[in-house]
Amino acid sequence: MDAAPALAARSDWTVPGAVICLTCGWFFMNSLITDYGPVQLPFHFYNLLTLMHAPGRITTGASGDGSTLDALLFGAVCVAAVLAALAPLWSERRNAWLGCLAPLALMALTGAILYHGFSHDLVANEGMLGDSGLHLSRFANALANRVGEAITRRIHVGAGGYLSLASSAYLAYQGVRGYRKAV
Repeated sequence: MDAAPALAARSDWTVPGAVICLTCGWFFMNSLITDYGPVQLPFHFYNLLTLMHAPGRITTGASGDGSTLDALLFGAVCVAAVLAALAPLWSERRNAWLGCLAPLALMALTGAILYHGFSHDLVANEGMLGDSGLHLSRFANALANRVGEAITRRIHVGAGGYLSLASSAYLAYQGVRGYRKAV
């Protein structure tokens, strides 16, 4: 008797639809855009590992040393999260619904790492530089913060970022709902 609601939820088309939207947002649309007027630097979600390694690449784009390997590695993690979100479609276990939480968890973790990478001081002073070094590091950090503020005004979330955030939030909702309803 209790298996019928779980099977009815599995035949729902909204989870595969949300996964398709998530896939489009992560792999085919821009998640972040650095806009310099006529020049725009697009970043797909799978390129964000490059920004996690080197936040300064937000100003130059996701190309160069190691960016292809970063994209392949993080792309594989993204594919795993997408496949985890599809777990309720092929598994009848209650825990399969928790796979729907993977995309939102990946986006939240990525956002937290990027925020941390963009918010720390450029020149760390741990007392090793003396008084003149302290003043110099404060000046360098103040200058870097001003440049960072100017650059921050040029960074926009792309349509892929919004689509994938909405899709992953919906998948998380469906995952929690399915987990609670499953027996």
